[in-house]
Amino acid sequence: MAHQETMIAWLNDAHALELNLAQVLEHRVKDTQDHPQMQARVQQHLQETRRHAELVKSCIERLGGSTSTVKSAMGQIGGLFQGVSTGMAKDEMVKNALGDYASEQLEIASYQSLIAGAEALGDRETARICQQVLGEEEDMADFLAQHIPMITQEFLGQQAREHGA
Repeated sequence: MAHQETMIAWLNDAHALELNLAQVLEHRVKDTQDHPQMQARVQQHLQETRRHAELVKSCIERLGGSTSTVKSAMGQIGGLFQGVSTGMAKDEMVKNALGDYASEQLEIASYQSLIAGAEALGDRETARICQQVLGEEEDMADFLAQHIPMITQEFLGQQAREHGA
């Protein structure tokens, strides 16, 4: 029974992380309004993230756990990424992309661990759900990785134009 309780705790961590990242992504949608392609992808991932939270919650409940009273360490870690908020910094898009990429990597590692844990416990349904979520997290990380150089170069070009360099 101890293993199942551990799995529920880990799923609660992932659930709290998803909820926290949904809040961050809500801000990113606004932050990317001048970048329609980026905004569309962030909006899509916001919807995925909300669905991920529901999927993980269903796993927790299926295992007999609850999300209502758990204060999670992962959620607190997720708060660090929200704390990377760059406010009105001129390089906001660059810093947001870096923070968002780091968040996706944390989620990827979390879901890889959850899949291994679920498989070790013979919980094929949780493993299947976490595998599905993992694929979407990897897709978003790949998108960000492909766009970080462009975002960086765009910022430097804008800065050069502003300073006449």
